[in-house]
Amino acid sequence: MSEVSIAKPLSGPECIEACLHALKTALSKDDRFMNHVAYTGFKATIDFKFHPAMSFVPDVERTVEVVEGDTETFDPNPPYEEHIELPQRPPNQVREEADMPQPVLVTDKDGNGHEEWKKPGKTPKLPAIPKHNKVKGAA
Repeated sequence: MSEVSIAKPLSGPECIEACLHALKTALSKDDRFMNHVAYTGFKATIDFKFHPAMSFVPDVERTVEVVEGDTETFDPNPPYEEHIELPQRPPNQVREEADMPQPVLVTDKDGNGHEEWKKPGKTPKLPAIPKHNKVKGAA
C-alpha cells in the first residue's frame, strides 16, 4: 500500500481552525494566560480580517466582543494586544502547522486508489544512549 499527499484547497472550517491555532499559540506565550492565573471575568475584543487568496469570495472583516463572568472590576493595567499575521502558505503546510489531518491518496496492493484524511505522524524520539555501560557485578 502506498500513500501520496494531495494538494487540496483549505475548507472554511480548516481556515478557522488554522486561525484559532495561531491565536492560541501566540496567547499561550503570555504569562497572563498561564494555568495558575485565574479571573472572575473578562472582556475581550477580537478583530478578525480574512483575505482569501485567488478567490471570488470577498474578504471577511469582523469584530467579536466577548464578555464573560464578573466584569465590574478590572485591573487598571493597559489592555493586552496581540497582532498575528498568517502568511499565505500551501494548504497542507497550513494543515500540518495547525495539527489537522491532510488528504492523501492511498493505493492498495491491487492498484485501487481512494482518498483518506490522515494526521501526519510525529517523528519518533531516539532512545537515550546510556553514558556508561556497566556490567552487573563489575567494579
